[in-house]
Amino acid sequence: MPFKTILKELTTTMDAQGAIMLDWEGEAVDSFSSEETLELDAIGAHKGIILNLIQQAGKRVQRMGEINTIGITTEKARIAISVLKDGYYILLIMDKAHKKFMGKAFMESKKAAKKLMAEM
Repeated sequence: MPFKTILKELTTTMDAQGAIMLDWEGEAVDSFSSEETLELDAIGAHKGIILNLIQQAGKRVQRMGEINTIGITTEKARIAISVLKDGYYILLIMDKAHKKFMGKAFMESKKAAKKLMAEM
């Protein structure tokens, strides 16, 4: 199954604005957006920096273990970041007024992550 199909399925299931898969350098691998003006590449790269900082901090705290998922709420959006393998990660971007909970976003992102990793 192509990456875009999995990202579209995730976006549609969550009634989100978009989803993107990126590599360890913040470069987009594939994406799907329900909005033409959504700059998924830029959002994904910037949130990748946050992911790296949090992962580094987590490594310093022995009891935390590996960080798999991060939720970010901004003034206008809710973002679920899920770690894949080999430094890859996905972002699911939803409007802040989104009615579905972040827990559901994490669960659906985890399902999509398994499918994406099977295709890698």
